[in-house]
Amino acid sequence: MPKRRPATAPFTADDVRLMISSPVYGYCINLQPTERASEAVMQLNTRLAQEMRDTGTVFTSEELDRRFRALLLELEASGNCTRGVDCPPIVSKEQWLQVQLVMIQKLSCDEKL
Repeated sequence: MPKRRPATAPFTADDVRLMISSPVYGYCINLQPTERASEAVMQLNTRLAQEMRDTGTVFTSEELDRRFRALLLELEASGNCTRGVDCPPIVSKEQWLQVQLVMIQKLSCDEKL
């Protein structure tokens, strides 16, 4: 597990990627450890980008929602993450999915995130 930096340290690009990949923001599902849940989302984004590149698939919000819900259920069912107290939404699920889609599109074009 990565070391936590003091609160006064500036955010890094990795910090931002972990935050925007956290399912708590769009789904209100608080999976612990949060870093593991975020990393699993980023790994799924990478796989979806590869699928997009290989097949030309264009993901709809509904398809992304289905894939991310399946991932969250798997993380909990496998014991890789445990569910903490759910939180109120910070952004809508649609906004969170849109951010993930942008990341997937960038990855599919081999753009640096």
